[in-house]
Amino acid sequence: MNWISKNMLRHVLFTMLLSGLAFKVSAQEAALQKYIEQGLKNNQGLRQQGFILEKNIYALKEAKSFFLPEVNFNTTYLDSRGGRKISIPIGDLLNPVYSSLNQLTNSSAFPQVENVNQTFNPNNYYDAKFRTSLPLYNAEITYNTGIRKEQINFQQAEVDVYKRELVKEIKVAYYACLQSDEAIHILESAVSLATENLKFNQLLVKNDKAIRTVVSRSENELIGLQAKLDDSKNQAATAIAYLNFLLNSPLDTKIDLQKSGEVLIDADSLATGRREELVKLESLYKINALSGQLARAAALPKLATFIDLGTQGDFIKFNNDTRYYLFGLTLDWRIFAGNRGQYKAKQAMLEGQATGEQISQVEQQLQLQTQTSSNRLKSAFQIYQASKSQTALSQQYYQDQQKLYREGQLLYIELLDAQNRLINDQLQQSISYLNVQTRSAELERAKASYVFSN
Repeated sequence: MNWISKNMLRHVLFTMLLSGLAFKVSAQEAALQKYIEQGLKNNQGLRQQGFILEKNIYALKEAKSFFLPEVNFNTTYLDSRGGRKISIPIGDLLNPVYSSLNQLTNSSAFPQVENVNQTFNPNNYYDAKFRTSLPLYNAEITYNTGIRKEQINFQQAEVDVYKRELVKEIKVAYYACLQSDEAIHILESAVSLATENLKFNQLLVKNDKAIRTVVSRSENELIGLQAKLDDSKNQAATAIAYLNFLLNSPLDTKIDLQKSGEVLIDADSLATGRREELVKLESLYKINALSGQLARAAALPKLATFIDLGTQGDFIKFNNDTRYYLFGLTLDWRIFAGNRGQYKAKQAMLEGQATGEQISQVEQQLQLQTQTSSNRLKSAFQIYQASKSQTALSQQYYQDQQKLYREGQLLYIELLDAQNRLINDQLQQSISYLNVQTRSAELERAKASYVFSN
């Protein structure tokens, strides 16, 4: 029964240990995810890309509006004096008739009239109208709308590229903050050890068991470690400021640093997503193709209709006689333009061919980037494993050397060598672990594995 109780206790303790480790890992992931979401929401560079995307959306709406009727109001008023005239011989035509009528009627009921000189320019004349026009057939509007749609896809891919790069930068910056904090703890422990050794050496000198040089060397070692500690604190402040810069937060905002267990990403475990760089190039290829069709469409006829509803006549007069409507069709067909459209279409075709070659090249570059990032992660992991082993040996070696020194069987310089080796190995292990985390973020970026939440 006692044996069973002990085994149950061990099982409970082991489960609690694993739960604690999982809690730490999830705590770091939760903190990091919180900063990623904050960066995606507040980063100024991403906001700029979002404004450009919104601009392209409105450009598409503008292109679609050309399919709708357009209504314009136009009015003119004309007042003129002089200019060309036309003579109208009304008097020469009517006066003989009027004279004969007056003789027949023995009256003067038909007076004589003068010839009229009428100017060409209208005098005191107005024309006000509403013109409604509608394109019936215009291929350029159709292709231009398609180009606007692809420009939205292109900019959306640009936004996604920026978002993926921002996620990687936030992760690397967060890991750098963790590493700086770890370096501070290592150096604080080193300062504590150096202080303890100084006190021990002072006691030896006081008891005439060591010379004054030992104390001086201990004091210098403590000063050097304190300087390194101050430098690490400055580097930590810089790392925090950079992360806050990415998050568009005040540079001195405190960062929630959650340390994790050694749960490292396997290079082969990450899924491979669709790289937005290729999506951008594919949209650019489609834009070039549509641009060529747009250039050729300039040679096609354009048919439109219009109707005018207005009034015209002497100024201020408005009645049934002044009101009018005018309906019509317009046909615009470019017959000759020096092969301008063909040249533009040829340029677009060559740009499309160049983009096609670029797509093939970028595909190979992205494959190379993925393979390189995977190899770097594997190398970084091997280096980290080696540094862990080295740090464990240095820790044991320092403890043994310290024991010998306190027993008077070791020179102080040998103890300092063991201490410096331990500090350097601890720092190297911290740096190598940061390198593993950084390489993991780079591989995640290369494979486009990070899944954005909606």
